Amino acid sequence: MASFVKRVTLVDLSGSGTTTVLFSSKKKKRKVSRWLQPVERGDRRFAQAVQAFGEKLVSGHEKSNRKRRNGWLRDGNSNVMRANRAALKKLTRM
Repeated sequence: MASFVKRVTLVDLSGSGTTTVLFSSKKKKRKVSRWLQPVERGDRRFAQAVQAFGEKLVSGHEKSNRKRRNGWLRDGNSNVMRANRAALKKLTRM
């Protein structure tokens, strides 16, 4: 569907007066002041980076534990470094 189409409605011509909405745009406008938009965008990007850090760290932790006994402790530094790298990628990419 084209981006300028907001809603597609099917009107029944039989006289019963019923209408059916076939498509309705679900995208809503964000309610952020113009001067706060860059701050909000940066905050959202930072939150995504923190989320990427956590996901990568947990997956590395579980992988290390599957590899060997007390693996999370042995591989802790490398897991944190990998998670930092993933977070920085999210933070710096546009």
